[in-house]
Amino acid sequence: MNTTFLDVSVAQFQVFLLVFLRTLGVLATAPIFGHRAVISQAKAGFAFALALVLFPSTPVTLAVTTDLAPYVFGAVKEITMGIMFGFVSRLVFVAVQFAGEVIGIDIGFGVVNVIDPLSAEQISIIGTFKNLIAMVTFLMIDGHHILLHALAESFAMVPLGGVQLTELLAAGLVDMTSRVFVMAMKLAAPVVVALFLTSIALGIMARTMPQMNVFIVGFPLKIFVGMGMMSMTLPMFQTILMKMFYELGPNLSILLEHMYTP
Repeated sequence: MNTTFLDVSVAQFQVFLLVFLRTLGVLATAPIFGHRAVISQAKAGFAFALALVLFPSTPVTLAVTTDLAPYVFGAVKEITMGIMFGFVSRLVFVAVQFAGEVIGIDIGFGVVNVIDPLSAEQISIIGTFKNLIAMVTFLMIDGHHILLHALAESFAMVPLGGVQLTELLAAGLVDMTSRVFVMAMKLAAPVVVALFLTSIALGIMARTMPQMNVFIVGFPLKIFVGMGMMSMTLPMFQTILMKMFYELGPNLSILLEHMYTP
């Protein structure tokens, strides 16, 4: 075995490891792929297979290095980039869960939270229901394909070893995260407005008919109004979700632009 072949092999291994770490970071945190129901071994195996597919077409701008510290630092930046990539793609699901929590509390389901066996946390029944709808919608519009395509394009937009953790990147992440509240309110608005009007009507009834127990009447009424409004607005809920998911590609492109400056 000659020295030239050995050098090429080391260089290829170094590049492949960086590709694998970026891919692993994405799949560990991205929606669907990063779900707790998917075991860690499956995530690592899929990331390894996907890295093998992406490796031949990955632009190589790295030189072989024998210094451990710079290479480890570059590897940490690659996996950090993958985690941020997956985090941004999960923000819509966070908004859906938040919207479900708001609706559940407003309806009166705040006291009937259940323990999620996957996260070992208390979650809202309405939030779980809406999250399942979001997952089905995400798969229906091939959101997982959009995510994988963005991952493949990331190697061209941000070369291996070229990740830059700048102030602009931090500001971009803060801006994208701040939109979660706005997205949640858009998703929950029809039900919240209907329940707000119901509360006003119950307040007027309590003033005009003091002998009526508004609490006993209002609790089942708000459940009926909330569930009915949720059923009627499911098509609109799905339409808003699809619009948000279609913005995933541009948001990821903005994130990648903030990560690298030629």
